[in-house]
Amino acid sequence: MERIAKYMLKPFVLFICFYLVSCATITVNVYFPAEEVRDAYSSLEEEFLEQDADDGSNSEQTPDTQTVQPTPKPQSRNIYPDEPVISEKKVVVIKRKISLDFSNYAWAQGNISQQIAKKIRGMPEVISAYKSRAKRQDVIDPLLSQKKVVEGTQGLLVKKGSLTAAETKAFNAENADRKTIIQGMARAIVEINNLDPTPENIDKVRPEAARQFANFRRSEG
Repeated sequence: MERIAKYMLKPFVLFICFYLVSCATITVNVYFPAEEVRDAYSSLEEEFLEQDADDGSNSEQTPDTQTVQPTPKPQSRNIYPDEPVISEKKVVVIKRKISLDFSNYAWAQGNISQQIAKKIRGMPEVISAYKSRAKRQDVIDPLLSQKKVVEGTQGLLVKKGSLTAAETKAFNAENADRKTIIQGMARAIVEINNLDPTPENIDKVRPEAARQFANFRRSEG
């Protein structure tokens, strides 16, 4: 009986050992290239807000005026922090060989701000948000100049004065579009870090994406 028990236990022990070897708990560090994110926000606004406004929303624009392409900004030589902005622990099932090489980050492959902008151009909902913002600049810009609204710390407009019904509608629509843009930026950062763009991963990056959008917008004021 004891011999049979040992015989049955051996496969179980082997299975446990195989499972422990085939699964590795790793830590994935996600760095947030803040300066390049601001550059990407800037180039996207130049591309979709200023040009779209010139193409149709400005009634004083003459038909034969040529659109001037924005001058690409030089890639910054930003030094990334030693500590990651976020850290995610995950279990990876290794089927053939153990590979813990996570050195293939996007910033080792060229201009980061251009990579970010390229990913966002592939998000139709974000491009739609930019184009919607372009059409309401003639309402939002006066609200900002009159201090009826101000740029908040989370990338959204904050109401400071009384607004008409039309102004309130534009205010709410503007913030809705900004949320879409910030969400897209968070997704792009997750993707260039070679992580799955799950809601959990995006949620971890979104606060910093919002903060950098706010920093960019305030610098434009």
